[in-house]
Amino acid sequence: MNKTKIVIAVASVLAAGSVSAASFDMRHEYKSHTDQHATRVKLGDSIGNFLVDIEAKFKGEDGKFMEDLKNNGWELGLNYRHVLNDNWTMTYGMPIEGRESGVTYKPQVRATYKVDSVDGLSLSARYRYDMRQNTSTTEYELDGNGDIVGVEKNIENQRRHRLTANVNYSMENWRFGLEGNYYKADGYDIYDNDDTNYELNASIRHIMGQWAPYVEFGDVSTSSTKATRELRSRVGLTYSF
Repeated sequence: MNKTKIVIAVASVLAAGSVSAASFDMRHEYKSHTDQHATRVKLGDSIGNFLVDIEAKFKGEDGKFMEDLKNNGWELGLNYRHVLNDNWTMTYGMPIEGRESGVTYKPQVRATYKVDSVDGLSLSARYRYDMRQNTSTTEYELDGNGDIVGVEKNIENQRRHRLTANVNYSMENWRFGLEGNYYKADGYDIYDNDDTNYELNASIRHIMGQWAPYVEFGDVSTSSTKATRELRSRVGLTYSF
């Protein structure tokens, strides 16, 4: 079964699932230093304790805003949620991401704790192992004239560990989130000529019936060979049905 048939099959399952738990999300992001735009659309549903989602990514030529849009990959999320008690929930998953450069398998496990002493507060931690089956990739860098250029690089199969910590707080119709990611690559550089990297992200979401607009702001790296970092701004809208 090819990738297109997989996407169609999963979308059919989502459409046939529990409509009360389904959602459609559209998000656009902009990276300030490299001047890159990208957009993602995502359809998700839960069938009992199983969580399934499919997303499509696209961007403009050379990262321009909505200009000569092209495919920027897809991702299929397969997760199982196990509620241990009123406080603890375990989630096991296998997201699969596809791009022109190859496919990445992302087995993961997440533990979430609902804090009794603070209404609306929850904490979570996740371990993910990224297994990239690559043929090539494109990195965007500044050339000698200060212009953004895409550099095509051939890359062997890669393995990377990711640790994620989340603090989430809900208050009436508002949702606030803080997230930190720590990366450790196996045998290759991912930031400033080193095999470690990190990301920080903050989000605010407002629930308005079935609609939920949100914004996110992240501190992310720009290159595997430089220490330069940039602001990643995201704006999105989720519709639940």
